[in-house]
Amino acid sequence: MKIDYDRIKEVFPEKAWVYAEQYDEVKIGKWDGNGFMFYSPINEDLLLMLRVFDKTREIKFSGDRCRDTEAYKAEDFIQDSELIDAKYYMYGEQKKYIGEYTKLWESRGGAIYFPEILDFPKNANCQEGAIALKLGIKNFVRYNPVPVWKKEYTKAGLDYSEGLGKTGAGALEVVDYAYTEFYYADDKETEVGL
Repeated sequence: MKIDYDRIKEVFPEKAWVYAEQYDEVKIGKWDGNGFMFYSPINEDLLLMLRVFDKTREIKFSGDRCRDTEAYKAEDFIQDSELIDAKYYMYGEQKKYIGEYTKLWESRGGAIYFPEILDFPKNANCQEGAIALKLGIKNFVRYNPVPVWKKEYTKAGLDYSEGLGKTGAGALEVVDYAYTEFYYADDKETEVGL
C-alpha cells in the first residue's frame, strides 16, 4: 500500500486519529504532525487500509488510492446528499494502562491498544460490566427515487413499461462514510478528544 506522508502532513499539520486495518489486526493510533504513534508499529506490507481523520475531514488510503472527504464538497454527485452522523460501539470487558496507552480486551480474545489513558465515566450506557467506546462515523447519503409499479396501474390497464416513469417512495443510498471521533459510551457520549 502507498501512504502519502506529505499529504497527511499538509492536511493534518498537528493531530489526527489513525485507524489501520492490517491482514492480522486493527490498530488505533494518532498522528502527531510528523508521524504515527501506535502501541506497536504498523506493518505496511500487511496494511489493507489506513484512515487518518479528525472531526471535519478524513483521508483514506487503500491500495494505491487516496480518498479525501474534502473533495466531496465540490463533486456534483454528492451535492444532493445529506450527512448522517452515527456512533458505533467498540466494546471491551477489561482495561489496563500500559504506558500512555489503554489496552481494552474481551474474553473472546479481541484486544485493542488505544493511544490515550482512558477515564471511563461510571454511567456507561452499554451492556452491564462492559467498558465501551463509540466510533463516530459520518455517512454521506443521497436520495434515489425508485420507480415502482403500483396495483392501481394494473387496474387502470397500464402495462409495466408505461408505469416505469412513475416515482415511488425511493431509497437512501450510502455513497461513502468517514470516521470522525472517538466517544465514551456514557449517557452524554463525551468525546475522548485528541
